[in-house]
Amino acid sequence: MKLKSKIYLYSSVLFAALLAAACISIYLLFEKMSLDAESHRFEMEAELTAERISESASRTAPDDLLRAYAPADGMLRVVEPDGTSLARPVTASEDTQLSERLSSEPYAYTAAHAAERLRSGGEGYIRVSVPVIWSDGEVLSVQISRSIADIEDRFNVLKTVLVIVALLALIPAILASTVLANRIVKPIAVLTGTMGDIRRSGRFQQIETGQQPGDELAEMGRTFNEMIGLLEGNFARQERFVSDASHELKTPLTIIESYASLLKRRGKERPEVFDEAVDAILSESVRMRELTERLLHLARSPEADSLEFTDADLAESAQDSARAFVRAYGRDIEVRAPEPVFVRTDPAKVRQLLFILLDNARKYSEDRITLEASGGGGQPAELKVIDRGIGISAEELPKVFDRFYRVDSSRTRSTGAGGSGLGLSLAQDLAQALDIRIGIRSEEGTGTTVTLQFPGAGAGAGAGERGLRDKLPARGRRARSEDEPENGRRTSRPDGADSGEGGEVK
Repeated sequence: MKLKSKIYLYSSVLFAALLAAACISIYLLFEKMSLDAESHRFEMEAELTAERISESASRTAPDDLLRAYAPADGMLRVVEPDGTSLARPVTASEDTQLSERLSSEPYAYTAAHAAERLRSGGEGYIRVSVPVIWSDGEVLSVQISRSIADIEDRFNVLKTVLVIVALLALIPAILASTVLANRIVKPIAVLTGTMGDIRRSGRFQQIETGQQPGDELAEMGRTFNEMIGLLEGNFARQERFVSDASHELKTPLTIIESYASLLKRRGKERPEVFDEAVDAILSESVRMRELTERLLHLARSPEADSLEFTDADLAESAQDSARAFVRAYGRDIEVRAPEPVFVRTDPAKVRQLLFILLDNARKYSEDRITLEASGGGGQPAELKVIDRGIGISAEELPKVFDRFYRVDSSRTRSTGAGGSGLGLSLAQDLAQALDIRIGIRSEEGTGTTVTLQFPGAGAGAGAGERGLRDKLPARGRRARSEDEPENGRRTSRPDGADSGEGGEVK
């Protein structure tokens, strides 16, 4: 059964059940109140009749006495304690059938007031029993039975009226159920139709939601539109990602294939060709490895990684990142961190983020790179990576965080400095996971400054910070790596070679 039919059926049945319950309640309540009122009236009349009979019992024969006080639409009799009638029951009604039915009722003596509803021959009546002291001092029971046919006629009229009213009320209820079912099902039908169109055409579509902020169906439509927007954006990024990745992998693979063919043809006879081919293959292999690693990092959301937030010192993170970078690339790094700057963050992810920014600065700058940590006194905690390289034009600046985007890619590729165009995109994802605001300022020919602004304010120096400050080199003091000799500017390189002009941390 369709949802529309279920809503129509359930709402109609529910309304009909409620209407029937209301009508039955009205009928039963009216019936009880009417019968109680009639019984009370009969009791009052019976007590008055019993008093008059008791007063006249010594002067009048019982048969004449009963005939004088017999009700017009009922029967009067006096029952003795042994269950026999003192006199013949008397009925004043001309309805012989009623008289016969009432006279044939069994005698039931009771010495207390009583009222009961009886039915005989398909008709109802009320019998009231009232005790009375007879002339000989014996307590007898005066019983008056009266028909309630007129009341039952009113009950039948009420029953007919309630049935007609209920049937008439069902008509607008059924129409309302139809309108309700259509209103509920229409947005769902539009939604399923749109989903079917998307499946058939392969194009993303959204639906009209209206302006009902409290409507759950409109909220469902808005949620669907938001989901479609996210899917459309993700699909577009995926298409671009696959296209760019294919393009980026095609170039190194082509170079490797070309040099492998060159090795196969001339590598054995010409050593210089062999060396050139091996160097090129190794270089492209390293670049492919870096590209695939960053692709994997980007494919895995940073939020999926477990983040361990602790109280970390940005000055210490800057020093550690600079030392590691000097050991890896032999570039001079100046660290400006005169005071500890404590924030709540993940130190390992911060160092990873700094390493990406330092590596990007290395590729586009030959001069010294500056790493600055600042904050405290109510000011935001910040880390800045400053290079004095080629800079970025104003037109290209908004695109630097896009995947696979490289500034002046032809020049950087030719000089060997260019990367895969994934570093800053990965840095932005890491910053978002850590709730860090990342900003970039650049000017062509002057250099670039990347600023990381951490949530909360950096703390000032305190007792707990002085011990850490003692571990950090003072401003302007060189921080040597573990393999650097005491008296030289020599830095260990990843390939094991030493350079007398190696980098240093200042």
